[in-house]
Amino acid sequence: MAAVVSGACGGSSTPTQPTTPPPVVTPPANSMPSIASITIQGKRPRQPARFADASEAVDVSVSVSDAETPVDELTYEWTAPVGTFSGTGRSVTWTAPADVSAPAEITITLKVTERYGHPGQPKDFSQNTSATQTLSLHDSRKEVGNMSVRFLTEFSKPQTNKDWRDIMLDFKASVCPKPDEYDSERSDVERHYNNFFMHSYRVDPASTSVNFAGSCGVPGRQPLAGDACSSVPVVWDSTELATGNRRTTRGTDYLAAAYSATDKRWWLCASQFIDATSFGNSFYSR
Repeated sequence: MAAVVSGACGGSSTPTQPTTPPPVVTPPANSMPSIASITIQGKRPRQPARFADASEAVDVSVSVSDAETPVDELTYEWTAPVGTFSGTGRSVTWTAPADVSAPAEITITLKVTERYGHPGQPKDFSQNTSATQTLSLHDSRKEVGNMSVRFLTEFSKPQTNKDWRDIMLDFKASVCPKPDEYDSERSDVERHYNNFFMHSYRVDPASTSVNFAGSCGVPGRQPLAGDACSSVPVVWDSTELATGNRRTTRGTDYLAAAYSATDKRWWLCASQFIDATSFGNSFYSR
């Protein structure tokens, strides 16, 4: 009997009650934010859109709309693989890195987030949309300066290569403000390698400025048309084949360049040489 009672009084547990799942809250109907466009513009007059130089700060802004949420209440997250952003919201500033080894295309990405909820309730729901825009990143002074030095070096070499296309590899008439200056340059190049022999030459580093002003000043001459300007000191020791006269010409060559947004690069357009003395060959300063 005792054994039966002991078994009957054994610890039987109370059944566990099932947990009531939280109520399912259905998000209210809500349209996605809409990004119409992203604008990238530098601060220099006449500067092309979506263009930046090394270390340059450019303005970046978005045109966005949303049917339910004021645009100032949306969250904007700007990112790029290089450079830094300052500011918040629809308009920010992007600063390019100081070191640009070569022209590059940079993609700027924007993510716009909207938080929303039922009327009178916390905004427990969110949705986002993204868009991108690209800019062309340059070290324009270096690029234009290097092209200027290359052109003058090819021009100066003893004329074994008599091909103006190679010598003027970095020229392009269709992007230049005054194509006739390009034609004049080609004529000078052809006359030079057909009528002169270069014994020796020196081409110094270029001094370059980029201001998109539309012209490049040349001392005592009409300005050249262009948005980037270089000046390169040169020395030419050459003989005119027709006369046999050998002379040393010293001076500075002034060059103008234009930027092509289509090609995403700079092109040379024209040059003008100014003698430093009166002893050189007059051909070079025509």
